[in-house]
Amino acid sequence: MINYLKRNLLLILTDIIISIISTYIAYSIRLDTYYLPFTGNIGLDPILSFNAYLICAFLFIPIFIFSKIYEYIPKYFDLSLFIRIFYCCIIYTVILFLIFSYFNFGIPRSIAFIQPIIFCFLLFLLRISSISRNRDKNKVKKNVIIYGAGTAGFQLLNSINESREFEVKLFIDDDDSKLGKIISGIRIISFDNAEKYIKQFKINSLIVAIPSLNLNDKRALISRCEKLNLNIRTLPTLSDIINEKISIKDVNNLNINDLVNRDIKIQELNKKEFKGKSILITGAGGSIGSELCKQIIFQSPSRLILLDHSEYNLYAIKEKLEKIIELNDLNINLIFSLTSINNFDLLKKLLTQFDLDYVFHAAAYKHVELVENNISESLNNNFFGTLNLVSLCDQLNFKNFILISSDKAVRPTSIMGASKRLSELIVQAYATKNESLTTYSIVRFGNVLGSSGSVINKFNDQIDQGNYVTVTHPEVTRFFMTVQESVNLIIHASLMAKGGEIFLLDMGEPLKIIDVAKRMIELRGLKVFDNISGSGDIAIKIIGLKPGEKLYEELLIDGDAKISNNPNIFYGKDSHIEFPKLNKLIDELQNIVNENDLVKVKKFLKDKTDLKI
Repeated sequence: MINYLKRNLLLILTDIIISIISTYIAYSIRLDTYYLPFTGNIGLDPILSFNAYLICAFLFIPIFIFSKIYEYIPKYFDLSLFIRIFYCCIIYTVILFLIFSYFNFGIPRSIAFIQPIIFCFLLFLLRISSISRNRDKNKVKKNVIIYGAGTAGFQLLNSINESREFEVKLFIDDDDSKLGKIISGIRIISFDNAEKYIKQFKINSLIVAIPSLNLNDKRALISRCEKLNLNIRTLPTLSDIINEKISIKDVNNLNINDLVNRDIKIQELNKKEFKGKSILITGAGGSIGSELCKQIIFQSPSRLILLDHSEYNLYAIKEKLEKIIELNDLNINLIFSLTSINNFDLLKKLLTQFDLDYVFHAAAYKHVELVENNISESLNNNFFGTLNLVSLCDQLNFKNFILISSDKAVRPTSIMGASKRLSELIVQAYATKNESLTTYSIVRFGNVLGSSGSVINKFNDQIDQGNYVTVTHPEVTRFFMTVQESVNLIIHASLMAKGGEIFLLDMGEPLKIIDVAKRMIELRGLKVFDNISGSGDIAIKIIGLKPGEKLYEELLIDGDAKISNNPNIFYGKDSHIEFPKLNKLIDELQNIVNENDLVKVKKFLKDKTDLKI
């Protein structure tokens, strides 16, 4: 509080001095001579003219205080402050003119116009110089280029100017009409001329400020930046911004989503299919579940039930969905249920209230290493939890059930993969039940970029730490797709289901994990450490395959996949068991899990899922 008062008193004192100087200049301009009070050499009453100095020096103070001019923090002076000062000076001019007109000071009334103009101009100079001084105090750590001299680039520049981390040296834009122009003192150049400036200013980062930049253009930009050894950062997409202004906190390191060589066009959904429908999503706060919620909510269902046993995950998706509903003026009944799929009684109590059209079952334990070390609990969740849901769908005659499965269920080498294959067997068995009114289907796919536990997130964290990146094996490969792609295809697959299908999503070509690691390091503007030359920034450390980890993944156990009417979705019908045999499988597994005999559990999984461990 004391510092606040000191700052304001100093500002007021400075403005008084500026007012006195402005009055002197106004007199000198009007009288065409350098004039000071008490000189009396041009016929003016020295005392009256001194009173004019006093009036000018103190009249503006109550006006500025009332208009809260002195409540602005100098570090954050902006255009709104200058507009406010301008209007205050107009009021000040009017009052000053009335005073000089009513009282006879023996001085020209034109001073009432000349002095405020000079006063306002000098005030602007003072505030602008204050902004410059504050900026100069900030120690800039990194010089950057902004790619995109549009609205997003300008907003980002303003945000960066308030931060202490970056200084923008240049704009790059492909629009020829913008080249050579200047935005807030920053020149716009073409990419072809960038190299010399990058060396001159020692620039190490480029921020892509074109949220609508398409994937092909982004990949072309990545290739050019690799040659210049630039760290690339991006703004979120337009759909993620949702009418909010761009700021420095929105800048992210380039995601591997932008690097995967895929050209899947996300197809629009037919809103008629989900309009007015009642839908349940389990694991609603997870990577797939939350994206399902966000895509389905725009299809105008009447009711969306979100089920998750993680309080935080459920809270996070609740916040996002409520914001989407508010911004898009949607009318949807959202129900948030903090429930475990293992709790059959609670599930039944919840679901008997509704007549569900679709159940998307995304809840599962999926982290291979953790599942390997917590076998009984993982089987309870992945197998018996799925059984709870499927049996309730059958009892309550829900219309559609879609199991979100994994490529790790194909010839599994991990407990997680085996548990997912067992879950598939439940769904396939119920699909053979003639009297069931529910349509059961399965969707299988591989790694989702950026999901919890994703290797991409791990690599980003390790690169941030600056030591080394760990890869389990130099030959290990994985399929990759974005969460937006996978969920869009899951929804399309659910609309094709007739019963018992296993839908396989086009995952593109598998990538070597070691190549992904190298590219992520290089796109941060860093070099992979070379053991031979001893040069580089980040080493790649081979740590060996983890228990249950495969060198490569597959999507189909046996038979050939057939293409659907969507070129990115295939389907097949793997080996399965008939419904009458399911109870025996359930009883066997239940007894073994109850005994907590891990040797028997692993033997059972080998027999039933062809587990390779």
